[in-house]
Amino acid sequence: MIRYLFVLSAAFAFASVIGCEKSKLQKDMMGDSTWETSSGLEDVDVAEQPPRTDDEWEKKNAPMKGEEPESSLDESYRRVTSGRIARRDLVPVLDGGLGRYLQNVETEPEFHQGAFVGFRILSLFPGEPDYASLDLRPGDTVTRVNGRSIERPEQAVAVWEALRTASSLVVSYRRDDEEHTLDFRIVDGG
Repeated sequence: MIRYLFVLSAAFAFASVIGCEKSKLQKDMMGDSTWETSSGLEDVDVAEQPPRTDDEWEKKNAPMKGEEPESSLDESYRRVTSGRIARRDLVPVLDGGLGRYLQNVETEPEFHQGAFVGFRILSLFPGEPDYASLDLRPGDTVTRVNGRSIERPEQAVAVWEALRTASSLVVSYRRDDEEHTLDFRIVDGG
């Protein structure tokens, strides 16, 4: 079931900033060693912390309305929205760290009336056929993962680590003002 690990990139496309030079999140992520490895990670309770805002940065970096990233994906085949991920395949990916995994995903933050909505996907593992079948594409905005916000780096790390024991991976995203969901069960054994 390694081929279904592609859904992890969708789940964490929200925090991908490795290829996005202008990203404030990239600076935060690169200065935080927990993005590279999960060893020594302590529990982080970020639910009650209000997000920091930088209105000038948000205005400068907000995506322009109507601007859609180009996609070279063939739309003629059925896209995958559900399936199974074997935990034995998932754990080595988690052990590699979120930062390493996101090196092939590019996103930008999306805002509506100054409020953070999610991370808009610009590219998702280009040239990888397994990822092309996922029903998540450039232009989609990932809003939540397993029902949790992914706005700040520490939230993304907490969601990443929670996948070690989670029974599913549910990615909520918007496309053309419609809500969509990817729903993958995480199974022990084969």
